[in-house]
Amino acid sequence: MADYPASGAFFTNDRKQSPTQPDYTGNLAVEHDVVHDLMRQIEEGVEHPKIDLAGWKKVSKNNRPFMSLRGSVLRDRREQSTPMARQAPMGKPSVAPANDEIPF
Repeated sequence: MADYPASGAFFTNDRKQSPTQPDYTGNLAVEHDVVHDLMRQIEEGVEHPKIDLAGWKKVSKNNRPFMSLRGSVLRDRREQSTPMARQAPMGKPSVAPANDEIPF
C-alpha cells in the first residue's frame, strides 16, 4: 500500500511559445476507485464523466512553484448509496467468506 494517495502536479509551462499552448502542464494519477466510478458514469450514460479535483500551491526543491493535485470520486456520487457503489471494484472479484456452519 502506498504512503500517499495517487496525485499529480501542474507546473508552469516554461516552453510555451504561442498563446494557444497551455499555461500549465502536468499529470494526474488517480486511485482505482476513481477510475471505476468514471467507468460506472459512462455505463450510466453520463456524457461527460467527472471527478473532483483539489489543488495546493507548493514550491519544489528547486524553488519552482507548482500546484499539487488530487483527484477523487465526485462528492455527490460518494454520498449516494447505490448497490453499484457497494460492488467490488472491477477486476477484483468479491469473495464472500465461507460460512458452512449455521448457528441455529
